[in-house]
Amino acid sequence: MTQTQAAPVSVTLNVKTGMSRGGKPYFVKGAGGETHLDELAARGANSLRTWSTRRLSETLETAAKLGLTVSAGIWLEPECSWFSYRNPEHCAKQRERVKQEVLPYRDHPALLAWGLGNEAEGDGTNAAYWQQLEQLALMVHELDPAHPTFTAVAGLSAEKAKGLNEHTPHLDYIGINTYGGIFGLRESLPKIGWTRPWMLTEWGPRGFWEQPKHKSGAPLEQTSTAKAASIRRGYDEVIAQVPGCLGSYAFVWGWKFEATATWFGLLTNEGLATPSVDVLQEKWSGKAPANRAPEIEPMRGVPKEAVKPGGSFTAEVVARDPEGDALVWEWSVFKEKTTHNAAERLKMPATLKGAVISTSKNQAVIQAPTKSGVYRLHVWVKDGQGHAATANLPFEVEKIVSP
Repeated sequence: MTQTQAAPVSVTLNVKTGMSRGGKPYFVKGAGGETHLDELAARGANSLRTWSTRRLSETLETAAKLGLTVSAGIWLEPECSWFSYRNPEHCAKQRERVKQEVLPYRDHPALLAWGLGNEAEGDGTNAAYWQQLEQLALMVHELDPAHPTFTAVAGLSAEKAKGLNEHTPHLDYIGINTYGGIFGLRESLPKIGWTRPWMLTEWGPRGFWEQPKHKSGAPLEQTSTAKAASIRRGYDEVIAQVPGCLGSYAFVWGWKFEATATWFGLLTNEGLATPSVDVLQEKWSGKAPANRAPEIEPMRGVPKEAVKPGGSFTAEVVARDPEGDALVWEWSVFKEKTTHNAAERLKMPATLKGAVISTSKNQAVIQAPTKSGVYRLHVWVKDGQGHAATANLPFEVEKIVSP
C-alpha cells in the first residue's frame, strides 16, 4: 500500500505538562488493536496501539484517514533458551531488525511513538535487557528524532523501576500494562521511585489471574456491566488524574478469545459493542452515546457443585436496556480453556451440541455433557442496535468412578 506522503508530526514530552503533538497538548485516548478503526474514531478515540509492525503500513494509512495516531509496537524477544541479552550477537541482530522496522514508517504523519517491546522484561532484574533497551532508544532517536520511545511492562514493580532508572535514561516514558492493579497505581509509583512520564498501555477489567475461582479452579468472570463500572472508576481515579499520566490504551479493541470468549474484548466476536465501550466514549468525547448497551446482572441457577453427566439445570439472567430496546438472549456452552497463551489467535468455538435444550428469553435449560470436565455457560443479550451485554459462569461435570 502506498504510504501517505507528508512530513512527520513532531511529538515532545514534558514531565509537568505532558505530551505535545505538533505543538499542541495531546492526551492519548485510545485502545489496543487494529480492527474496527472507523468505530474507534467515531467513539471519540484519538489513537491506537499495536504490538508489532506486521500490519503497520495498512494501519497507519487507515489511521491517517480517520484522524487517529498510532503507537507502533516493535516486538522484542524475551530472555529464553535461544535468545539472551547477555549475548552480543543476539543483541546486534535484534538491533538491526529494529532499525529496519523503524526506517519505512518514521515519517508517517499518523505515527505517534515507538513501543520497544511488550512485557519482555521478565522480573526486571536482568540489567542486560535494560541496557539493550537504552541502546535501542538511542538508535531510534537518531533515526527518528520526531517521535518518542517507550517500552510496555507487565506492571511497574520496584525492580523494574530500578532497572529503568539506572539503565534507560533515554527512554522517553514507560508504558504500564495493568488490570486489577490500576487502582493502586497512583500510590505505588512514588513509593518505587518513578518520577518520569507514564502511560497505561494495557488496562481493562480484572484479569482472569486476579479473579476468585470456581470450585473447579476456573476463574469467575465479571459481567459486562461490572467491567464497565470498573473501567469508569479506573479512568476517573487514575487516568484522568494528571499530571504524570500521558493517557491510555484500553485492552482490547476488537475481539479475542483469551481465557473465555468474552473476557477482554471490548467488542464481541460479532463486532457488537459492550457497555465498556459506552463508558470509554463518554470519557474520550465528553458525551455519552445516544443509545447504550444493555445492563446485565450476574447469572443465576448454575450449580456450584459438580453435576452428574447428562444432568440438567435452569440458568437465568436479568437484563434491561436503558432505552427500552427489545432484547434477544443467545446462550452457548463451551469446553473450558485450561491452558493460556496470550499470543494464540483462537477462533470462536461452536456451542456444544445438545447442551442448550431450550431457551425462553432470560432463561435457558442446560443439559450437562456426558464427558467429565469443566465447561462454561455464556449468554449474550443483544439490543438490535449494535450492542450486547455478556455474562457467564463455569460448571463442572463430575467424573463417574466405576465400583
